[in-house]
Amino acid sequence: MKKKLIIFTSIIVILLVLCTCLLAIKPRFIKEFKDILVNAKNTITVKKSQEYKELKAADKSKKYYKSEKNIKIPILLYHQIPTEKSNREDYYLCTTAKQFEKQITGLKDLGYTFITYEDLIKYNNNEIALPEYVVLLSFDDGYLNNYENAFPIIKKYNIPISIFVIDDCVGTNGYFSWEQAKEMEDSGLVHIYTHGKVHIPYGNESAEIVGDYIPYAHSHLEEELGHSTSKVFAYPYGSYSDVSTNTLSELGFIQNVLDERYNTSDTLNFNCLTRIYAKQNYNVYSILKLILF
Repeated sequence: MKKKLIIFTSIIVILLVLCTCLLAIKPRFIKEFKDILVNAKNTITVKKSQEYKELKAADKSKKYYKSEKNIKIPILLYHQIPTEKSNREDYYLCTTAKQFEKQITGLKDLGYTFITYEDLIKYNNNEIALPEYVVLLSFDDGYLNNYENAFPIIKKYNIPISIFVIDDCVGTNGYFSWEQAKEMEDSGLVHIYTHGKVHIPYGNESAEIVGDYIPYAHSHLEEELGHSTSKVFAYPYGSYSDVSTNTLSELGFIQNVLDERYNTSDTLNFNCLTRIYAKQNYNVYSILKLILF
């Protein structure tokens, strides 16, 4: 009898432990399973679409000047590139190095050409032609893991990126230093631009603050990197206003916002370039759904 009681008690304890474990992992499991289903649906939707058929059939070697063909110009936005998955709530701010590599190699295999803001400026001036399928990769804030994790990947595949740094954060805990920024720039694959002197919603600020903080950060950036660079700025939090855009336009800045839309050559607006989050839970077809349709 005593032996049966011990066995029964052991079974109850084991079941309680199992139930506790299942309850702990269930929410994440459900969320990740949902992501799998969404990605599968996006994959099917994209592969059945006319846009995907046109992408597959396009002559990737052919290039067009701005006046010759209206093309889509998506700008993908990343923040942190950690080695481990973040919390679900941070999916739009953190994309693992493994997932980042899958996303860019997927786009590369499909024939996308990776361009820079310098290319975009020349294209807008009709100085160069671009292929029909292009994408620009941008990173906000200047996190250390951009240097540690993203930089080796883009070198591996020879893909250019642009990073917008917060002047007051460079070299502080969790952010790369000016020396590391210069090392990345010297590779020819990384362009460093300003994200402002401090990380604030500039759309809520006065013309005086905007007209002081952004040019200051840009000048300091040029001083630290040792060369002049194009005036390209990305709004923290995507926060902008007529006051901020007019002020920076008069100062000659190209401005990036966050509207989750792609740009097109016939409506290209350097005062309001739109960007799209490349989230952790996106496979390449999830990204294609955003930048093709």
